Parts: sequence; C-alpha cells; structure tokens
Amino acid sequence: MAVTQEAEIPARLTHWERPAAASRRMAQIRKACRLLLLYVIAGVIAAICLIPILWMVKTSFETPEFIRSAQVQFWPIEPTLQNYRDVLENPNAMIARSMANSILVALLATLLNLTVTVAAGYCLSRFEFRGKLVFAMYLLLFYMIPRTLLLIGLFVMLARLQLLNSLIGLILVYAAVGVPLATWWLKGFFDSIPIEIEEQAMIDGSTRLGALRQVILPLAAPGVAAVAIFLFVDAWNEYMIALTVIHSAEMRTLPVQITNFIGLGRVEWGPVMAFSLIVATPAVILFAVAQRHMVSGLMSGFSK
Repeated sequence: MAVTQEAEIPARLTHWERPAAASRRMAQIRKACRLLLLYVIAGVIAAICLIPILWMVKTSFETPEFIRSAQVQFWPIEPTLQNYRDVLENPNAMIARSMANSILVALLATLLNLTVTVAAGYCLSRFEFRGKLVFAMYLLLFYMIPRTLLLIGLFVMLARLQLLNSLIGLILVYAAVGVPLATWWLKGFFDSIPIEIEEQAMIDGSTRLGALRQVILPLAAPGVAAVAIFLFVDAWNEYMIALTVIHSAEMRTLPVQITNFIGLGRVEWGPVMAFSLIVATPAVILFAVAQRHMVSGLMSGFSK
C-alpha cells in the first residue's frame, strides 16, 4: 500500500506541473514575440534614419549625368571622386578655413559650457537654498524655448556688445544655449554618486573643491564626457545662429559654408553631397569612438 502511494505522488506532481510548464512556455513565446517586434520596429526606424545618409553617400560618388537621370539608381554605376576633388580644390569652398572655425568654436564653447554647468549641476545636487526648485524649473523651461525665437534678442545683444561677426560672440552664444540641458544632465550624474564618498574625503582633510576635483569628477567622468560630446556635436552642426551672427566668409562655420557653396544658379548635387559628407564625418567618428562611454554616462545620470 505504501509503495502504491509513493508511485502516485510523482504522477500527481506531473499532472499539476504540466499546466505550469505550458504556462512558462507560453510566457517565453510571448516574451520572444515582444522582443522580435521590438527589434523589427527598431530596424524600421534605423532604416528610415539611414536611407537619407546612404543616399547622400551614393550621390557624392556619382557623376552629374547619373545624378540628373530620371532612372532611380541605388548604387553608383560609375563611381567617381571628382565631386570630392571639386570641393577640396575649389578656393570658394574654403573648407579648411571653415573646418578650423567649426573646430575652434565647438571646442571652446564646450569647454566654457562645462566650466559653468559642472559647478551649477554640483550646486543643485549637493546644496539646499531658497529658490532652488524655481531655478531648476526655469532652466528646464528656458531649454524648451525654440532657438529661432531667441535670434532677434541674441542679435541685438551681440550688436550692443560689438560681438557681431565675431567667433567670440558665437562661442558665447553656443555656450549659453547649452547651459540648461547640460546642467540638468550633470545634476543627475552627481545625484547618482553617494554623498558619503564626498563626506569621507572631507573628513580625511580635503576641501569641498578638492573633493569635487579629486573624487566626484573622476566618478562622474563618463557622464561629463557624454555631455561634452553632445555639446560639441550640437555646436558643430548648428546653422541658424551661425548664419545670423557671422557675416564674413572668413569666419563661416561648415554648416553655413555648405549653403553658400550651393550658389544661386544651378545646384551641383554631387559636390554639395560630398561637402555634406565631409562635414558629417567628424561627428559620426566621434559618436562611434565614444558610443560606449556616452551610453554608460547617460544611463548613470538617468538611473537616479
């Protein structure tokens, strides 16, 4: 009798386990289907974003005859580098001077912005003061204002300061317009660092500024690097403010120089696309090299 009862126990367990196993398999199937759907949606979005870039690359290697052809071509039939020669050898393109201006403006604007926003983000993260919430919300609301609405005010302000048609004025504007978002991001990065680490450094004899420089900033380095990359690329690609502030050809940045390279007559799309690809390449390389650090930095700031 005892043997019969012991034999019935596994049978009862198997009977009850079958629905549970089927439920687990269904849950796994549903999870796999959701994951597959997510990858399909991400692939479609990536394809939509890549199609204009791939078309720009294709056009930059095509001859004018094939560019103007009514037949749609997805690959250059007769690839050529003449479009890039036309850009690099054309004195009116001024690509070397424009690239130097863009690098100088983007680099100095990023450094100036980080000098201000690191201190501002640290203060918002570590100190309590009257009006802190109002100040933080003001920064966020200021960032929501479209930049085009600020152009007239920026033009008048720079004119009174005699900074129109000056790279210094453009650097100051780029550094200022990036302050709200950079401050919020850096505040999130500093919030993710336990305050006990900083307090321990101060107990060991470090000043608050020393703790910030020797302890907090090294820990927040991925986040600071992510913000720096975002600011640099934003200043590198910006067009409207540079078009409004800069007037002389010697001080134009690359995005403005592209539009002036097009001209008023017939548009030669091959050289224009080659010029555009040259402008976009440094930003793409920067993102590709720093992608891992940028993602980890952004996630560390949003994890708080």
